[in-house]
Amino acid sequence: THSPFAGSFVAELPQSTPQDVLDAAERARTAQRLWAARPLSERAAVFLRLHDLVLDERDLLMDLIQAENGKARRDAFLEVADVANTCRYYARTAAAALAPSSRTGLIPGLTSVQELHHPRGLVTVISPWNYPLSLAAGDSIPALIAGNAVVQKADNQTALTALLALDLARRAGVPDDLWQIVLGRGSQIGDPLLDIADYVMFTGSTESGRRIAQEA
Repeated sequence: THSPFAGSFVAELPQSTPQDVLDAAERARTAQRLWAARPLSERAAVFLRLHDLVLDERDLLMDLIQAENGKARRDAFLEVADVANTCRYYARTAAAALAPSSRTGLIPGLTSVQELHHPRGLVTVISPWNYPLSLAAGDSIPALIAGNAVVQKADNQTALTALLALDLARRAGVPDDLWQIVLGRGSQIGDPLLDIADYVMFTGSTESGRRIAQEA
């Protein structure tokens, strides 16, 4: 990859194979079962720690966003603030959002219904280049707090930003195999990314979005 500022070299990135995606999914599913069994309060605490780490490492995050994406420092900071706030928001509200709730039964007064929330399992996140932190980490955080695993395809142009976010998450306590990032073109690894998924989060072109919706 090369920097939009001056065309200078940034990084040479290994590209994942379809088998790499399948292997990542297998490890993620194993980690997810253990993660979902942990109390929600423990999962939330991990992301309160990530909130602090994102702010502590804000200069490095902004440096990477600028080097890979080319946006102004102010706009790079907005992404840092967004992800920190996302960590704090979902960590503080997840208990209420995921709590069982009562619903009206088929025969009011004689029957009752409780709505329960369960993790989907494995969430595929396909994130773009234009918001390399907000749409990489920001879309993965609520899925993880809710007890899911994530296999993510970050855009090659801004992969280092996503990988740094993953590194910070692991430092905060996210299990190694629970959130994984694969790299490659959609034409090469797009199909296995959809095949492994219980739920898909996609941001990108309309054409690709229509195809993914059809496959889903």
